[in-house]
Amino acid sequence: MKRHWLIGILAILMSLLAACTNETSSIGIGLIDPLGTDFTDTVTVSAYSFLEDTINTTNTSANLVGDIHDPIFGNVTASTYAQFSLSGSAVNFGASPVIDSVVLTLQLASYYGDTSSAVGIRVYQLSEPLDANTNYYNNSTVAHDATPLNYSLTGYSIQPSTHVIVDTGDYSPHLRIRLSQEFGQYLLNNQDQMTSNSTFKNFFKGLCITAENHTGSNGYILLTNMTSSLTGIILYYHNENSGTTKYTFSCASDCRRFTNYNHDYNASSDQSFIQEVLQGDRTIGNTKLFVQATGGVKTHISFPYLKDAFKSIGNRVVINRAELVITDIDPHEIYLVHPANLTLQGILANGSFTYLPDDEYYTSSSYFGGTYDATRHEYRFRITRYVQELVQGTGSLTESVNLVVRGASVRANRLVFGGTGLDNDQRLRLELSYTTY
Repeated sequence: MKRHWLIGILAILMSLLAACTNETSSIGIGLIDPLGTDFTDTVTVSAYSFLEDTINTTNTSANLVGDIHDPIFGNVTASTYAQFSLSGSAVNFGASPVIDSVVLTLQLASYYGDTSSAVGIRVYQLSEPLDANTNYYNNSTVAHDATPLNYSLTGYSIQPSTHVIVDTGDYSPHLRIRLSQEFGQYLLNNQDQMTSNSTFKNFFKGLCITAENHTGSNGYILLTNMTSSLTGIILYYHNENSGTTKYTFSCASDCRRFTNYNHDYNASSDQSFIQEVLQGDRTIGNTKLFVQATGGVKTHISFPYLKDAFKSIGNRVVINRAELVITDIDPHEIYLVHPANLTLQGILANGSFTYLPDDEYYTSSSYFGGTYDATRHEYRFRITRYVQELVQGTGSLTESVNLVVRGASVRANRLVFGGTGLDNDQRLRLELSYTTY
């Protein structure tokens, strides 16, 4: 009897262990099976390109000067308006100073276009002051004299990577524009207006440095560093008691400056650009889209049905990764090259702009993206948090963003990229990896 009793107990224990094993397995299956990672790149995306309104160009890190022709975006002329200040507090040109020469120097930070072209860079004296309390924009202008200060009306071909030898000194690349003798003597003759920077700026209001024409097919735009020690107005002069010496008026950090961009889009020969950007035909965005720096063009991108796509499951979805993909469809352009970086503007319900929750302002540039991939000829933005908030309806941003060139006030690049209706990998698309539960 004891033996049968023990066998019965063992049988019961084995049944219980089997039941526990089956229950554990069932619980595991119940948790895992409904949760799967899905992928789609067919979310509806609509887009169109349009003209930028205005951008602030006041006291930016670089100022642009030049004239360029783009067969797609037309012509753009960049002009810099700048104040200059005294070097030190005491100005003494000596007795009866006489000008030998006067030169405007501009340190070159970078360039855009074909620097073998000759561009007619012109320098004018401002007739109105720059206001220290005023913000200036890409379409702002300040009145200047009608006659240029240039010693000769020549064109300048630039060697932006070549050091410049001056007075046996070796200097970083910069442009040297000789100005008229009359202008140099005018400055020497008004030493009494140089007792302080405020007095000097009231007397000499500054310069407009612009470009009026170019040779060659493209032309160029220069990025200049106005606050560099290599930028300034240099007077070479002598007086009764000494040989030639020099004095420099610099564009210091307390000097107001801004860049004006003048666009002539009627010079475009691209019919798609004309129809979409100038005439407002939004159907062109199915095949071709555009962005341009210099206060030029940006692209409006919308995801109109994104939230509805998950409504049937009550928004029970986790967005694991969301990437917006922009593909350069003209990657082999020699002179009119693509921007190094793009960025996205979030749009609030009142129409104002702000950062996306994924923007590098909150995360990092490596997370957010927007840098050109030279192998794939594309840009990718990670916008996972933004898409999650759209799907759940928890954010304050609308279902649209604007695509712009990062640093558009100090860049001259542009991009032509694939539209939303292409049937290849150049299509503007949103790639989603998500989990439903």
